[in-house]
Amino acid sequence: MLGIVSTRRNHVRRLPAFAGTLLLGTALVPLAPSPAALAQEGQPVMLEEVIVTARKRAEALEDVPFSINALSANQIQERGAVNLEDVARNIPSVTIQNLGPGQSQVAIRGISAGQIVRDQPGVKEQVGVYLDESVISLSLFTPDLDLYDLERVEVLRGPQGTLYGSGSLSGTIRYITGKPDTSGNSGSAELDVNMVEKGEVGYGARGMANVAISEQAALRAVAYHTAYPGFINAVQPDGSIDKDVNDGERTGGRVSLLFQPTEALSLTPRVVYQKVEADGFNRQDIFNILANDLAPAPDRLFQFDELQQYRQLEEKFEDEFYLVDLTASYDFGPVVLTSITSYTDRQILVRRDATQLTGSITGQPGSFDPAGFPRSIYGISSPWTTPRTWRSSPRRRGWRPAATGPSSG
Repeated sequence: MLGIVSTRRNHVRRLPAFAGTLLLGTALVPLAPSPAALAQEGQPVMLEEVIVTARKRAEALEDVPFSINALSANQIQERGAVNLEDVARNIPSVTIQNLGPGQSQVAIRGISAGQIVRDQPGVKEQVGVYLDESVISLSLFTPDLDLYDLERVEVLRGPQGTLYGSGSLSGTIRYITGKPDTSGNSGSAELDVNMVEKGEVGYGARGMANVAISEQAALRAVAYHTAYPGFINAVQPDGSIDKDVNDGERTGGRVSLLFQPTEALSLTPRVVYQKVEADGFNRQDIFNILANDLAPAPDRLFQFDELQQYRQLEEKFEDEFYLVDLTASYDFGPVVLTSITSYTDRQILVRRDATQLTGSITGQPGSFDPAGFPRSIYGISSPWTTPRTWRSSPRRRGWRPAATGPSSG
C-alpha cells in the first residue's frame, strides 16, 4: 500500500462583529414573518408558487408529473448557497463529491460517472448540468459556477434523455439565471467574509447590474470574485511547514443581451467566463514514505498532525471555462420555436507531486522498506502534470412546446 489519504471538509467559523453577509441593493425590504408564525396568529398563509421549465415550458412545480426539486432565488439567498454543494445539502438523492474548488462530481440517486477519484474521469457524465439551456457538464469535473443572480435551481431526478440528451442517465440539474429586463434599471451587490477553523480568512464579492437600453433591448451583467481560505499544512523535505497550501480563488462573470425587435421574436446572446486557481489540494496524509527521513530512528515513521500532508513539489490546479451561446425564440401563436446554439471551451491544468508513487516502486526491490535505500533513489522528484482541453463545436437544438403558452427557454 502506497499510503492512506483522506479528504476533510473545511469547518467554517463566522468572524465576530462583522461576520456574515452584507447585502447591498436598490431597496431594503423588511423581513416577513414565517408561515408558522402567521399560522399561530390565525392569519392566512400564502405559499409562494414556484414556476419551472423542466418540460421546456413555464408551468407550476406541482403540475410537473415527475420527481423534481426547485429552489427559488429567495431560498438560495436565505441558505447562503454560493455553489452546487450548498444547494445539494437540502435536496434528497443528490450528493456532491467535492475534491476542491472547481472539482465537484455530482451523483443523483447514487449514480455517478463511475470512479470518484481525482483526475480519473468516467467515460461520460451521468448527471447533466445545464446553465439555462446550454449543457456545461463534462466527463471530468462539473464547473463550479457561482450561483449569484439565479432565478432558481431545478433538480430533475431520473433519466432525462428525451429532453436533455446524453449524459442525463440519473437526472439533470439546471441553473436558471436572471434574464435581462427591459422594464427598468436595477442592481445588487453582496459581500461575505468567513474563516476556516485552523486556517485562513476568505471572502466573496458579487454584483449584478441590469440596464434597460430601450423598450426592445436590455443588458444584464454579473461579476464575482471568491477567495478560498487554505487549511492544509504541507511538511517540506527539510522539516519546515508550508501553511495553508490549499488556498485559491475564483473569478468570473456573465453578460447577456436581450434584443426583442418584435413581440414575437427575441434574441439573447450571452458570454460566460470563469477561472479557478488553487495552490494545493484538500488532502490529509496518514502515511507517506518520503516523510520517513524526518522520523527519528529506529521508528522511521513520521507522525502527521491533523490537516497535514507531505509535499516535495508545489502542486497546482487551474480551470478556465468559456461559454458563448445564443437563444432565439419566435412565437407563431399556437407554438413557440426556440433554438439554442452554444460553444464551450474549457482548459484544465492539474499538477501533482507523484514522488511517493514512483518512489514506492524504484525504492524497493521486493520488500516495503524504503528506509533501507538512499533518498536519491526513492526521492526522485516526479511531477505529474495533466493538462486537458475540451472544446465543443456549436450545438443547435430546437423544439416546439405544447400550445400551453410560450417557452421561457
